[in-house]
Parts: sequence; structure tokens; C-alpha cells
Amino acid sequence: MSTLYEILSDLKIPCVYSHFRDKSEPVEPPYIAYIGNGQATFNADNTVYFRANQYQIEYYFTEKNEELETELEDLLLDNGYNYEKSDDAYIEDEGVFVIYYNV
Repeated sequence: MSTLYEILSDLKIPCVYSHFRDKSEPVEPPYIAYIGNGQATFNADNTVYFRANQYQIEYYFTEKNEELETELEDLLLDNGYNYEKSDDAYIEDEGVFVIYYNV
């Protein structure tokens, strides 16, 4: 089974866990950042029968690219990730849009 990083890297755009550390070389959109968002579990009889790590994927862009969004969504589905998708949100201070995917 591939890691989420390996799956997202298939998009051929920069991808990082949490944030890019080298501020001297800013990354130009489009790019993806993702971070852990807890874990869903099913508990019974003092044990955990099911657990699934949850993540928030942040897709940053300056120009709308529906093909890339579809490719990202297909990659998630093809690798067993169900997702919820936010609206496009504009971050004025950074001059970029972001879409949040919760998986």
C-alpha cells in the first residue's frame, strides 16, 4: 500500500507534509500540503477494531485547473480514500486560492 505522500506525488506538482521549510526558495503554485487530522476508530470490548488515519489536503493554485482537481480526486478514490471537498477559498494575503480535501 502506498503512503499518502507517494499517492499525492503522482500529480507531479510539489507536495509536502505540513509546510515547506526553506523560506528562501518559495514554491510557486500549484502545490499540495497535507497534515494529519486525527484518527477515526471503532471501539468495543475494550479494544480498537478499526482505525483510519484522517488527513487534510490543501491544494493551492493561482489559476483554476479542473483537470488537475479531477486527477487528484481520482487518485484519492483509486487508492481507497473517500473525501470531502471545500469551496475554492481565496487567501488575499498570499494571492492564491486553496481547496481543502478531508480524507
